[in-house]
Parts: sequence; C-alpha cells; structure tokens
Amino acid sequence: MLYTGNVDAIAAVSLKKATAMKHSLTGFLTLAVVAGFYIGFGVLLMVIAAAPVAALNPGIGKIVGGAVFPIALILVVIGGAELFTGYNLLILKGAFRGTVPFGDAMSGWFWTYLGNLGGSMIFALLIYMSGVFAPDPWHAFLNKAATYKMNAPWWELFFRGIFCNWLVCLGIWSCFRVTSDSAKIIMCWWVLFCFVTTGMEHSVANMTILTIANLLPHDPAMISWGKMFGCNLVPVTLGNIVGGSFFVTFLYWFATHMDERGARSLEAIKGGSGSAGLPRAGGSPEEIKDIKVKMKQ
Repeated sequence: MLYTGNVDAIAAVSLKKATAMKHSLTGFLTLAVVAGFYIGFGVLLMVIAAAPVAALNPGIGKIVGGAVFPIALILVVIGGAELFTGYNLLILKGAFRGTVPFGDAMSGWFWTYLGNLGGSMIFALLIYMSGVFAPDPWHAFLNKAATYKMNAPWWELFFRGIFCNWLVCLGIWSCFRVTSDSAKIIMCWWVLFCFVTTGMEHSVANMTILTIANLLPHDPAMISWGKMFGCNLVPVTLGNIVGGSFFVTFLYWFATHMDERGARSLEAIKGGSGSAGLPRAGGSPEEIKDIKVKMKQ
C-alpha cells in the first residue's frame, strides 16, 4: 500500500519516544536541551559565514547562510536529540496511527519545546560570553536579522513558520524513505538550504538568534525580551505546528489511511477472491496491533 511501511515505522518511533519520556522525563529533557545546542551550532556557523558576504551582497549572503546552516538538523538526526519542530512529524504520526495517546503527543510537544528553549538560551549565553558576535559585521548582521524578526507583521511570521516546518518535516520524513546515512544528510541539507535561503522562520533557531540579540548592545525599542516571545516566537511556533502537523504528518497519514481503507473495501466487494493480487506492505496491520498491545502494557 502507498506509504504504510514508512507511516508504521514513524508510528513505532513515536511509541518509543513516548515510552522514553515516561521512563525518565529528566533524560528526555536532557536530549531536548541537546537539540537546542545543536540548532545553536547551526546559527553560529550561519552568522559567522553569512555576515561578511551579506555586507557586500545580501542575496549571496542568504545563499551562504543556507548552505551551512543544515549542520543543525544533521546533528539532530545523526547525533540524536529531541527537536520540537521534528516532533510535529514523529510524535503526531503515532497519535494519528493510534500507537501513542493524543495526551502523550501533547506532553511530548510541551517538554521538547521547553527543553529546546532552555538549550537555545544556554547556548546563546555561551556564545555571547565568547565574544564572537561582538564586532561587526557579525553584530550588525545579527541586529538586523533580530530587528526584522521582532517587528515583522504577525501573519507574515506565521506563514513563514508554516513553510519552514513543512520543509523540516519533509526532511525527516525523507529520512524514513531512504536507507543510508549519506542520503539522510543530503535530504537534510536540501530542505534546510531551501528554508534558510528563502527566509522562512524556525522557532528553535530564533530562540538562539533572538536571545543573543537581547544580550548584545541593541535598540530597546526594536529588540526586547517581550518582542522575542510575543511578536516572534508565538506566531512562528504556531506556524511551525501547522506546517509540520498538517502539510506533512496529516496529509501522508490521510493518503495512506484512505488507500488502506480502499483496499479493504475492494477485498470485501470481491469476497476475498483475487485479493492476493493486491499490493501489501509487510504485515502492517498485525504490526500496528502488536504496537498497541505493547503500549497498553
């Protein structure tokens, strides 16, 4: 059937993560903090590489930033960490498929976001103390980016958040479609290159960028803690949720669910005759049943 194998694989990962969260919330939060660190490394490399180029040509500066930022998602995927934006695919797929209770999915969302925020702010403080962004053009580049992010129209940030996590979750979905680590890295690179170069908004990356901007010298009328949370993180986070949850998680689940339902209807109409000729993914109904039993235990 369409993408039954991939949907079931992600549903199994959802159960694994929900179970890990119940085993040790402290351990789970630690990995969420680590994800904030990894996204911070992407921000660090992006600003260092893009700022001198952007001072000469802003367009090429965006391309340079987009080319190096993917280290962030590659570290999360290959190194292993709990990232809020990716959770819109990983945990909700389990909720849609029935392997994870919806309440557990919401709890996973909350704790990953909190851990990512803590990790991002700790990383931002360390970067501030290192002084690497204190001189220009890095300070000017960061201030300009933060000024836009904290003062752009609410709906503009919301829709940019949609496109961003649409791409991020497509990258993670693609990691379940390929079989090698090199292919996973390539897919992560392309989707992040696209969202950074086109100027979309990632809530966890913004946690680092805007925290550093608040710590460095700035115009308090344009950059503030209140604007960081109320004017940027709220609309961007909501956009990230819509982009990942609907445009990737729900649509792939819905297409697969409808395909499976159609196959069952066809089998019923034929009375079982000829059903052996229908395409089947490796024992997926039985696997899902087993997963549900394990979850209840």
